[in-house]
Amino acid sequence: MKRSKQVDQRPYGALRGSLMVATVVVAAATSAALGQATNEITQVDPVSAVQGTYGLLVSFTLDTDFPPAPPAGEMPDSVMIGDLVGSSVTHPTQYVITAVFDIPSSELTGLKDATITFSPPTGGTLTFSMADGFEVLAGADTPPTVVQQPQSQTIPPGGAVTFTVVASGTAPLTYQWQKDSGDISGATDASYTINPVDWVDAGNYRCVVTNDFGTDTSDEAVLTVAELPTGAYPVVDTAQVTCYDTSTVIADPLPGETYYGQDAQFNGNQPSYAISGDELTVHDNVTGLTWMRDPDLNGDGVVDVDDKRTFAEAPAYADTLNLQNFGGYDDWRVPSIKELYSLMDFRGTDPMSDNTANLTPFIDTDYFYFGYGDLAASERIIDSQWVTTSLTVDTVLGGSQGMFGVNFADGRIKGYPTSKLFYVRLCRGNTDYGVNNFVDNGDGTVTDHATGLMWSQDDSGDGVNFGPRSGMTWVAALVWVEQKNAELYLGHNDWRMPNAKEMQSIVDYLRAPGATSSAAIDSIFNTTQITNEGGDVDYPWFWTGTTHVREDGSGTAGAYVCFGRGMGYWDSVWQDVHGAGCQRSDGKDGNFTGYTYVTDGYYFGDAPQADASRMYNYVRLVRDAGPLWQAGDMNCDGDVDFGDINPFVDALTDPAAYEADYPDCDINNADVSANGSVGFDDINPFVALLLGT
Repeated sequence: MKRSKQVDQRPYGALRGSLMVATVVVAAATSAALGQATNEITQVDPVSAVQGTYGLLVSFTLDTDFPPAPPAGEMPDSVMIGDLVGSSVTHPTQYVITAVFDIPSSELTGLKDATITFSPPTGGTLTFSMADGFEVLAGADTPPTVVQQPQSQTIPPGGAVTFTVVASGTAPLTYQWQKDSGDISGATDASYTINPVDWVDAGNYRCVVTNDFGTDTSDEAVLTVAELPTGAYPVVDTAQVTCYDTSTVIADPLPGETYYGQDAQFNGNQPSYAISGDELTVHDNVTGLTWMRDPDLNGDGVVDVDDKRTFAEAPAYADTLNLQNFGGYDDWRVPSIKELYSLMDFRGTDPMSDNTANLTPFIDTDYFYFGYGDLAASERIIDSQWVTTSLTVDTVLGGSQGMFGVNFADGRIKGYPTSKLFYVRLCRGNTDYGVNNFVDNGDGTVTDHATGLMWSQDDSGDGVNFGPRSGMTWVAALVWVEQKNAELYLGHNDWRMPNAKEMQSIVDYLRAPGATSSAAIDSIFNTTQITNEGGDVDYPWFWTGTTHVREDGSGTAGAYVCFGRGMGYWDSVWQDVHGAGCQRSDGKDGNFTGYTYVTDGYYFGDAPQADASRMYNYVRLVRDAGPLWQAGDMNCDGDVDFGDINPFVDALTDPAAYEADYPDCDINNADVSANGSVGFDDINPFVALLLGT
């Protein structure tokens, strides 16, 4: 297959066979040895910043002396200002390097050396430096400023809600949450959680932030309490509450600081469960789904290989439970991949050993019984794949029919052969869950009225880097999102990188490049074409803001969702090993050290299917479009106005007529009094809402 000219993205030091490295080797051969070579940085821009500056983009211009700077795209080992380490490093042209720096308020003032180092393939170190190239200036004491506001939310009774503010200013900062302008006792953290939510919790919430130099009060966030409407597909939050850099736990970054905008900094629909009185089932207060609690199918008190079933056998077990009226219900079913993934909990840890005492499953074991792989039956510790009804529409692993399963041991979705044995967890209720309701807004955005999320119609596209898969690192992706917010992209400044569960919510599992010649996403979206490792036309993998934490607590990997083939070097051939729609993870920093390169890509040799590794992925922006349902909005146009009067009257007097005329709306929007029922006591609150009084 003839290929267009491409620029290799491999790190400097991994290119001994390439023409670019050959250029350096030949040049080095003309001297005795490269050894420890030092060249100059000729310009630093900007040349100074005050203490407490975060997310500062600094550009360095390198000299053209011998030995020359490496080619564009080849990343340095380090970019330093004094002891400060640059992140989100780019090398857009041969003689320009950029990096982002955080300058804490505790950083010593004064002049700092600027230093950039490379490790050439011939050995030694190539250093570019400028003595006293940057100055840290003294900062000033500042009052607090709320830089991230709490968001209005609509939650069903029994659910959970968390309000959060992010504030800047001279430490220490103190917080006091208020409801309807009155202080809430004990609510003195940056976040405030109500779990479970009751009808009486509806109201206006805000936070007062104070330090020695002043006070700032957040915007009010409205908590609406209402039953889950028909057609709702609320995405349950990942439950990730800890922030990470490219390896370790960090304090929550502020806007403008490196690593800001990751999963833990946004509160979605918080997980909320209730165990039934007979302890057989668990009800999800967010999704409306009810789950079988215990996967111990043979009742021997141990969850092991004897409890597993194949894809073909699992529906028969549902039939058995329905005949038994298990838990008082006769409508149990095998879940879809989107239903089962709603239980994924990213507080879990990816196993590095067989010692389960050191492991945390990717499911909340306070509510759900769980089993790792059965080592006594020669399984691996990660063999905790769970059955769904969702088949791959294209083949995987050398032509096998695949089934998308959730692995609650290692926190992934993969396409597995249907003949494999799986654990079983049946569900019931909310048959609308997982069904999208996309609307093209005509302005470059798409709203999913099922999830209440708004998406950018276009992805980040090419041009960020170079090559057949020209995405960006996880860290650079966070910076890119902030840039889009600063640009007021598509009229909004509150875009974020979606978390793993939000990203997976827009996968179309009936599409795949090899079956439908498209990405695994609705055609309402535009998706950049790429060339995959095997040389075929394909579609990107998309970063999420979610960190995939390892057993040792490190956060080196970011979770991504494949909207193209889930590639791997299986049987020494590049091929789709896990299916379009799988969710895996890769390194955040773009460093391929320890990976194996085979034309035209890297793979991880320790992965069972030799998963392809891409550390330069794409981004699709998301933001909250508003509540799934809104009190008083009877025609579901997003506003409460005079157009809602007639449907409001119908909801009170002729509910059947209302539901026939507005099948996509929820009659509970008429419960303006928030007392749990629709009646004439809602009239006065509706009028007040209509008139804004």
